[in-house]
Amino acid sequence: MESMNLENYPGLAAEILILLSNFKFQATIALLAIAMYHFRNPSKRVYLVDFICYKAPESLRAPISAFIEHTERSGTFDSKAVEFQTKVLERSGVGNETCLPCGTHLLPADGSLNSSMEELKTVLFSIVQDLFSKHKINPKSIDILITNCSVSCPTPSVAAMVINKFGLKSNVRNFHLSGMGCSAGILSISLAKDLLRVQKNSLALVLSMESVSSNGYQGKVKYMQLANCLFRMGGAGILLSNKKEDRQRAKYELQHLVRTHLGSKDTAYKCVFQEHDDEGFTGVSLSRSILQVAGEALKANMATLAAMVLPYSELVWYAVSVTWKKIWPPGRKRGPYIPDFRKAFEHFCVHAGGKAVIDAIKENLKLKDRDVEASKTTLYRFGNTSSSSVWYELSYLEAKGKVKKGDKIWQLAFGSGFKCNSAVWKCISNLRPEKSNVWSEFILRYPMEVPDILDH
Repeated sequence: MESMNLENYPGLAAEILILLSNFKFQATIALLAIAMYHFRNPSKRVYLVDFICYKAPESLRAPISAFIEHTERSGTFDSKAVEFQTKVLERSGVGNETCLPCGTHLLPADGSLNSSMEELKTVLFSIVQDLFSKHKINPKSIDILITNCSVSCPTPSVAAMVINKFGLKSNVRNFHLSGMGCSAGILSISLAKDLLRVQKNSLALVLSMESVSSNGYQGKVKYMQLANCLFRMGGAGILLSNKKEDRQRAKYELQHLVRTHLGSKDTAYKCVFQEHDDEGFTGVSLSRSILQVAGEALKANMATLAAMVLPYSELVWYAVSVTWKKIWPPGRKRGPYIPDFRKAFEHFCVHAGGKAVIDAIKENLKLKDRDVEASKTTLYRFGNTSSSSVWYELSYLEAKGKVKKGDKIWQLAFGSGFKCNSAVWKCISNLRPEKSNVWSEFILRYPMEVPDILDH
């Protein structure tokens, strides 16, 4: 591009100038319209009052050495399967302090409905009680309840289980999302946002978790054994509000939420798939194409989000890059211009799906090590907690004192289907370290250098 003199191509130069001029004008009008909309509709704003993540007791720890020994003694897997899972664990970025539910520690592991229900109650009841106690919330003041758990969908629903335990009012709007994978947490926020924008003066409680007890695979297919190595026990409770008076106590305000679904493509639809193997064992298969599909989903999601959050300078460069490739064939050989999202966000919470996933997103977005510190540290300390992982990451940033008033945070999650979802939050409060933070007891130990191959 630098070697071509636009003075020799006056028509081309004029075309680019017109494009940029129109782009700036349209972007300005759009921003003014958005500003006027929010000014005239303050009730449409969604505040994040607070959130709490589950911390399992030490008795449920599953060090890598203990996990491998348990796998060997189970009698379920042959030596090749044990060796494969050992290699995956050593390279996964998952550390020695992650936790598994009670049923998974048994020999043989208990994957029954009772075991799954016990895990659901242990995690959800704990975080709901902590959230209610911390803010002195009357359960009957909750207007909207949304729960999500991908592989466990009991009857009555998980939402009904919470209503029964805490005595929520009879007209509470309640929903349970299943089968949505690791991006279900942001999907639940999306649903809550839509409900809060039509139901005035309301409180919404969102509960995100995954049942590890229900997710264990005992067969011989390698790509179905991966889930055994990565997923760990965890969950998060998020309290949202659209009440004007709650702005004073809220931590964040929701700025944007972008959802992308590639389910119309077979490769995307099947890359994370729950199925039976030839021997009848049920598990979730993770395809070799998952990183490629995730990249495509991220690209589509990023294109929509970029127009909402990036400064003019980055948008102009992006527009020039796209135009240049259309009108100058040699330019197509170069990769697309990747906008610098660090100019739009101070912090990133990339789903802790695994070391390979985090590294791929880091490379695609041209991020620095510090930008994915929260993600890698969460993966190491808590493992892949599925839909709640982005909340453990935000908790980490808060515990480190990194989030300041006015900062913007990008939560980015991927899930089966295949989905890529983004939530953008703006900090509207002066945050202080809290004892209730899941990281508070050991935050000074992190970050730590995590080797490519972990010792066990």
